[in-house]
Amino acid sequence: MTRMINNNTEEQITLLIQHIFGRHPSTSHTVLQNPDASRMHATILWDGEDWLVQDSSSNGTFVNGNPVLRGTMQKLNKGDKIHFASLAGDAWEILEVVAPKSLLVPVTAGLKTIELDNIAILPNEELAEVTLYQSPNGHWVCESKSGISVLKTGDLVGCEGHTWRFIEARASEETTYLVSNELPTSPQVGIFFNVSQNEEHVSFKFKMGDHVYDLGKRNHHYLMLLLARKRLEDRESGVCDAEQGWMDKDQLCKILGLSENHINILVYRFRKQVISLLPRSLNFPQAIERRTCEIRFAYEDIDISGGSIVEVASNQ
Repeated sequence: MTRMINNNTEEQITLLIQHIFGRHPSTSHTVLQNPDASRMHATILWDGEDWLVQDSSSNGTFVNGNPVLRGTMQKLNKGDKIHFASLAGDAWEILEVVAPKSLLVPVTAGLKTIELDNIAILPNEELAEVTLYQSPNGHWVCESKSGISVLKTGDLVGCEGHTWRFIEARASEETTYLVSNELPTSPQVGIFFNVSQNEEHVSFKFKMGDHVYDLGKRNHHYLMLLLARKRLEDRESGVCDAEQGWMDKDQLCKILGLSENHINILVYRFRKQVISLLPRSLNFPQAIERRTCEIRFAYEDIDISGGSIVEVASNQ
């Protein structure tokens, strides 16, 4: 993220994709204390390639001492110093120039701004109530007890006592009309489990395109194995595709001897492991689907080798 610092007060800010500077707190992201500043003085914005500043004030905006012409946008570079309204006022310096990231800006006092990078869990890894991740089409998805939704700028996320506002690192118009059923799935993902005889070790591989990715052996793979087995059992029993694999979350908690929060943590760790393995240009389609009180493995192309015979009862 691109950051600026007020060289006089040492206040640091992270620029939003369209960041307004001005004297009025209700319309400005950063409030200017200079009495000569306009209510909405200037905007710094990301155009997809560069950070630009645009003046909309009465008394002008200056970059390195030179005025920004009204009606134009001026490219900003690292080290540039910006004055709003007067060269005698505070100087804001560009500390770095990088593409914006989506943010969680705290609503609850005392929380920190979170820069989103592929996946996040809220409020923390011990109390895993909300998971945020990017879908294969690049949109941010919020997954919680209430369901799955595609986020747009301004949405509130979190849980009681820990609330943030989501700010997307691209124009909000792109996601205004998205609905959750636009989350893509990928039947081209092949899943391979190898299970030890005592069921204590579960290795996991998946195939996307022509490449096989090996996730090795992890504790959270056993949860995926249980869900995958349930899906296969339902298929063999003739259950229709739309209903295959769904498990009641309370039942799953009893089978594993874990709380729902702990299960959410395992799902989060699985997703994080996959993301760390894939090239940054690829996104792994969601592996877990949720609906009220139920959860299931998202993929149909499943191969399981080894292990003992374990029966997973169907929900009644």
